[in-house]
Formats: sequence, C-alpha cells, structure tokens
Amino acid sequence: MEMPSTRRPDEPNLSQGFGSITDDLRRVLRIELLRGTCSVTTVARFFSMHRRTLHRHLRMEGFAFRQVADEIRFEIACELLENTDMALSQVAAALQYSELSAFTRAFRRWSGQSPSAWRTSHSRVRKSRRLHKPRGTSLPTDPDGRPGQSDQLPLSHVKHTAE
Repeated sequence: MEMPSTRRPDEPNLSQGFGSITDDLRRVLRIELLRGTCSVTTVARFFSMHRRTLHRHLRMEGFAFRQVADEIRFEIACELLENTDMALSQVAAALQYSELSAFTRAFRRWSGQSPSAWRTSHSRVRKSRRLHKPRGTSLPTDPDGRPGQSDQLPLSHVKHTAE
C-alpha cells in the first residue's frame, strides 16, 4: 500500500528528476555560513519557498536544516583547521560562533575531540612547514660562510681612495 503524499499539488516533486534539495542546500550553506547570513528563513528565500516548506522537503529526504548546517560547519571547520594556521578563535568567528567555547563544544560533539587535538593529528600546513626551513630566519654570514655581519664587505672589496 502506498503512503499518501504530503506534497501540495503546486509544489515540485523533488524525488522525480529535480535533484536533491539537500544537495542544493549543502552548496548554498557552504557560501552562506561564511557570509554570516545563515538562517533557515534566509536560506529558504534562495529556494523561493517558505522555511516550513523547506523543512518539509528536507524531512521527506530524511534530513533537518540544523543537521545539514552542522555537517557543513564541521566540513568547513575541518578544512580550515587542516589547511590554514588560523587561530581557533578565528575559525569559530568564521563559522558564526559567538564564543570559542561554543565552537569547541560543537566540534567535540561532531568529532569526539577538541579542535586543537584534531588539528594536531590532521594538519597538512603545519606538517609541510616543519619539513622546510623557515624563510628569513637564517643568521647573516660573512663571505666565507661564517656567522657574522654580512652587511660589511671584506676589505678586499673596499676601494681605497686617496685623499
């Protein structure tokens, strides 16, 4: 026996050829989360629908707005932690968390570990920088390669002038 449809006649049937609204929502959230305009009402307007209609479509696909938004926040947080040297407070602010502690609690809920512990075990930027000597930190050397004052030329390079 087939379940009766909860879809109104004027709503598109997303399960038949129109694609997944959840996939579209993920794409929109990746941009809007970083812009700071990420409320269900604002995002629903991108789809030209009321927030309740968006909730209903997501529910038909087995998702909730907050669930999808949290998944995208976690993905972005992981990318920022792994590929940048941004401070944790900057990552939290980029993802619209009011406090670092709120971001840390959410990240721990998502991954089972703190953002700093996750970064330590997953960071590409930090590992690759450890392999290379940092630029601009070498000691000045004289022409013979010995540490010293390299801005002074040896006497053999100084042109003597008669007074």
